[in-house]
Amino acid sequence: MIEFKSVTFAYGEEESPVFNGLDITLPHGMVSLIGQNGTGKSTMLLLAGGRLLPGSGSVRLNGRDTKEIKDEAERDRYAAFVYQNMEFETKENIGSLLEYVYKNGYHTSYHNGFIPELIGVFELGNILKRRTQEISKGELQRVILAFSLLYGTPVIMMDEPVFALEEQQKHKALEYIRTYAKQKEISVYFSLHELDLTHKYSDYMVLFYKDKPPVVDVTPVLFKPEIIEEAYQVPFHMLKDRELLFRTALVELDKKRAQRENSG
Repeated sequence: MIEFKSVTFAYGEEESPVFNGLDITLPHGMVSLIGQNGTGKSTMLLLAGGRLLPGSGSVRLNGRDTKEIKDEAERDRYAAFVYQNMEFETKENIGSLLEYVYKNGYHTSYHNGFIPELIGVFELGNILKRRTQEISKGELQRVILAFSLLYGTPVIMMDEPVFALEEQQKHKALEYIRTYAKQKEISVYFSLHELDLTHKYSDYMVLFYKDKPPVVDVTPVLFKPEIIEEAYQVPFHMLKDRELLFRTALVELDKKRAQRENSG
């Protein structure tokens, strides 16, 4: 459970606050954050995971005030973080990295079958001997998702974690993460553009508005067309059309990137 108490946060002294005196509790479980761009979803994840600190007020992550967590290693034990659109280069190949993350993470026991299981779920078998800079955007996202589970923290923050995956891969990944989270009793807080995925894979939703503080409730209560329309200020059917265009554009971009890499 994560608690925001009178939290005010702005990115600069002259910037308008993203949150101003925010009081909200994020429950345990699979919790999705949805709303228009610029309403504070990514900022809430960063604050909740201790990657940003509030200007005033407090954020308590599993009972610990994030301002008291001074050591980066200690912060990482509380929460893993999947940032939006992550890219990085490595000297080691994917197979070695999976082993390293698992052996140096925070699981209480080491299970030899866990890595092969994740390789199968996230479809990594063909890229184990390659490095992160040698794989596609979608492949890298699947690797990072595997890392987040291998790390073994009680909380995982995910900012648009499946946007470059193919449709069946998104469902396969989120279904596995949901099952894993329930089995291990961990919490996963995630933001997604796709409303259908949000509806299907979250226990709770945090709904963000332009002109008032976010609200939290169980997904069946908040995921109703009239409530979603109020938050997005767009008719529900238009949101669905926008999602389709967004996904199609991402697929085309990834194809063009792969073509450039193959031709080079």
